[in-house]
Amino acid sequence: LFVRVAGNARKFVPTLQKALQREMPGTTYITVTPFQEIVSPMMQSFRLGATTFVAFGALALLVAAMGLYSVIAYNVEQRTHELGIRLALGAQPRDLATMVLSDGARVALIGLAIGVGVAWYASKWLAPLLFDVSPRDTVVYATASLTLLLVAMVGSWVPAHRASRTDPNIALRSE
Repeated sequence: LFVRVAGNARKFVPTLQKALQREMPGTTYITVTPFQEIVSPMMQSFRLGATTFVAFGALALLVAAMGLYSVIAYNVEQRTHELGIRLALGAQPRDLATMVLSDGARVALIGLAIGVGVAWYASKWLAPLLFDVSPRDTVVYATASLTLLLVAMVGSWVPAHRASRTDPNIALRSE
């Protein structure tokens, strides 16, 4: 017999036992177990798997941000002379920052296009692993894409800020 209650099921156990005991007088003792206690041990492996996926996803985001930061910082370092010339010729620091951020956005958008294409193709193999979510859910794709784009912009911000603070005299003497 399943009984649905509103709120914490543990609070209703004594009440249900008394009510069911009156309805079933021949039974010596009525056992009432909340459904959560029955299902919880079986769900533990799924919770552990989901937590592991979240942890690895966060780690992948961190590695992606660090990788993009490294590539863009190296690119800015290699272009120090060019940035100094641009500043000496009248470019504004925010123009340099915008240029570096747009380079990071371009790299991120190319990576997103490739990644979304591969994920869309591979989604047919992921369908059995998902519960109540379509493997081609556009909201999931949009959320993941926006998150990755945000991570790319955060990873590009430090090199962009550094590029905007380049001293033209030091930059021109660097080579």
